[in-house]
Amino acid sequence: MDLHFDTRKRLPIELDIAPLIDVVFLLLIFFMLTSTMVVPEAIELNLPASESATQSESTAVVISVSQSGELLLNDKKTNLDSLQNEVKTLLSNSTKEITLKSDSKVDIQKIVEVMDKIRLAGGTNIALATVPSDQ
Repeated sequence: MDLHFDTRKRLPIELDIAPLIDVVFLLLIFFMLTSTMVVPEAIELNLPASESATQSESTAVVISVSQSGELLLNDKKTNLDSLQNEVKTLLSNSTKEITLKSDSKVDIQKIVEVMDKIRLAGGTNIALATVPSDQ
């Protein structure tokens, strides 16, 4: 008994890359446009001027106080009541150096209150951020 099968000629599989490239470019444009729409939360500060200001390295913990009294800890909103615990947590993971940025129009009492909370949390090295004054 002779079994004879018809062998078909196989066609090579071709992948058309043009539609794939179109999709990749559309995704690229989508992510470029949406990433520029996201604005990090920040406050506008007019730092006080100082003639003896020196450049220092940036610290791991930065506390900002706006003119309206709004507090930011590493660019995240916080309040005076929770500041001590949050700073204590951050200081346990890093050095004890803290940069305090305050608007030049902030009441000195507010700055003292923030510095008290920092010291109670264990912060011993507090640097006040300033800008060089124009002479």
